[in-house]
Amino acid sequence: MTKYDRKVLAREAAARREKKKRILGIISTAAIIVCIIALIVVVPMVKNRKVLKEYIKVGDVSVSQLEFNYHRANTINSYSQILPYFGVDTSKPLSEQVYDSETGATWADFFNEQAALSIQENRAMVDDAAAKKVSLDVENEYNTYMNQIKTEAKEAGMSLNSYFVSLFGTGASEKTMKDIIKNDITAILYYQYLTQTMEASDEEAQAEYEENKDDYDSVDYRVLEFAADVTDESAEEEITSAMDAMTARAQEMLDKVNAGEDFETLCATYAPEEERTEYADSETDKSLVTGATASSSYVPYMDWLFDASRKDGDTTLFTDEDDYTCYVLSFEKRYMGDTVLSNIKQTLTNSAVTEYVNTLSANYEISDPHGNLPAMEQ
Repeated sequence: MTKYDRKVLAREAAARREKKKRILGIISTAAIIVCIIALIVVVPMVKNRKVLKEYIKVGDVSVSQLEFNYHRANTINSYSQILPYFGVDTSKPLSEQVYDSETGATWADFFNEQAALSIQENRAMVDDAAAKKVSLDVENEYNTYMNQIKTEAKEAGMSLNSYFVSLFGTGASEKTMKDIIKNDITAILYYQYLTQTMEASDEEAQAEYEENKDDYDSVDYRVLEFAADVTDESAEEEITSAMDAMTARAQEMLDKVNAGEDFETLCATYAPEEERTEYADSETDKSLVTGATASSSYVPYMDWLFDASRKDGDTTLFTDEDDYTCYVLSFEKRYMGDTVLSNIKQTLTNSAVTEYVNTLSANYEISDPHGNLPAMEQ
């Protein structure tokens, strides 16, 4: 994995832990079954088929292997669909696939670490909720969860306890998992409570927007791409000639646009021959790009689009020398999207809650007295 990939994964990890606290869909158990079968080693191996009462410690409290297995299985399930992006072969054990080439840590190590962090956050929030005497409807959510588990166990043709074992390993049953699941539900509900009580104000969202408009605004514009007729084997003279021809043709179109001719109509003439039909179709309006943002549109002319001086109707010819391409552009408008302020408000709220939970979690040190998480020591 590259350093960029690891950064992406770290952001995914934080986002998924956050999402886990926001949504009451604790487990999509059917998906977990598939994931467990595919990944072969979802739960740590159990020596002599005994479940360890102390697998790791969080603060001064022991964490059983069953609780660890529960959080690890949930974490793996939440990542199951993106693992192939990182080159993980879901037909092989995670312990045999390296996650970090610099340290030699495996994907099994990665999920062990994420499980430990999930437990750390849960313990911190459960204790904080108790200290603040926050009333949470844990029983109702637990009953909903158990009804789902029972239904899926029946559909799988398994007893309830056998189904629990298939999810969380040796020793798992309705009785042994009850408190573990209820603690998780408590943490999830408390996270929702924090989200409500720490919600950002409309004024804070507006202030964030005003300070960082380039990050949030959208633009509509028209564009036609002109590519020089060159290959990797083209000589320098050929490239220069092709670039000149390309630029001249693009400039010709731009001059006509500036003279008042319709951009969309001109595209049907100046686009590559195989694309002209699409440009000529007024319903598809292929030259028009709408709702582009600085974060979602990775185009070489982004700075031009978001220049503070940009006005409706501005046009330009932008040349990308490295890609032997130029673009005829016509700026239509810049605006704040309908959901921008609500999204900012949600982001500010999530950031505040995450910071609060991180502060709580810092008081719950993860320790590994039995050497079950060697990668976390690196």
